[in-house]
Amino acid sequence: MSVVDLSKPVLVYLANGVQGGAVARAASRHGLKVRALVRNPVHSSSLEEAGVELAQADLFDLGSLVAASQGASGAVIQIPMGAQSDMAAQATHAFNAAKIAGLSSIILKLGSASRPEPCEEPSLVANAMVEDIARQSGMLSAIVRPTMYLDNLLRPHTRADLVENGLFAAPISESQQIAWTSADDCAEATVRLLMAGPAGVGDYRISGPESLSGDALAERIMVGLGRPIVYRARPLDGFEQDMDKAEGRAAGRRLASKFRYLATHRDDADAILAIPYSTIVELGDFFPTSVETWIRDRRQILLGSDIAE
Repeated sequence: MSVVDLSKPVLVYLANGVQGGAVARAASRHGLKVRALVRNPVHSSSLEEAGVELAQADLFDLGSLVAASQGASGAVIQIPMGAQSDMAAQATHAFNAAKIAGLSSIILKLGSASRPEPCEEPSLVANAMVEDIARQSGMLSAIVRPTMYLDNLLRPHTRADLVENGLFAAPISESQQIAWTSADDCAEATVRLLMAGPAGVGDYRISGPESLSGDALAERIMVGLGRPIVYRARPLDGFEQDMDKAEGRAAGRRLASKFRYLATHRDDADAILAIPYSTIVELGDFFPTSVETWIRDRRQILLGSDIAE
């Protein structure tokens, strides 16, 4: 593994999504050339406007991934959650493409934290499977694992609850401590590790600065928004039904399964979610954003037309 070559682009997977888009922005802020891997360039106008190079590819098509990888210095690889067989095929293609193209630095960015040892929960099993494929490829530089994303607050239904009902309802117990992170913070950490080259090799959990219960989280949101907010644990059956309607039946079942596991395995939930950030030398002066600051910076987005100045 060598230090990233600034004369060559960094390939960012899933760049049209929330997490991949955050990585593309962070890489651009650091002066890196960015090549965004997208399935449909039609939905990539914001990337093009930011001067990002687009590479159209399909994660099931090794040839298109090799073409997208050629000439890049490194890559931030993310695999979308789905059927385990699909994820295995996509991860295998991604790392084979990186090997064929001779990339020097590869970061595997997971969509959620993983349990460190095998278990029966499908999404955690899938994460472990992708990690195994990455490690066996011999191309992996680092893994980045988030806790839970504050960006979930930006979902339309969640924003409506905040504005209309003063409520944040999440499918997890009020008593569960969570060190909430954000897509932007995870992206910033990822890019710093990519630029660190050999010094950034490792396995990194990116969490927020505080471990908060549901009520404590609501207090932080209230400070950021400037209006009363309460937290409520959502019943998992209702959550699954809502996700089925919003994202399809497979997505609802998959998400609810993970939260059911966390509810019944509190030691695992604490290990995955609750530990706040402590200094990581490889990240330099990076420090995660507080909930209050993250909310305040997005107050206008969250409140929309309801905002009163």
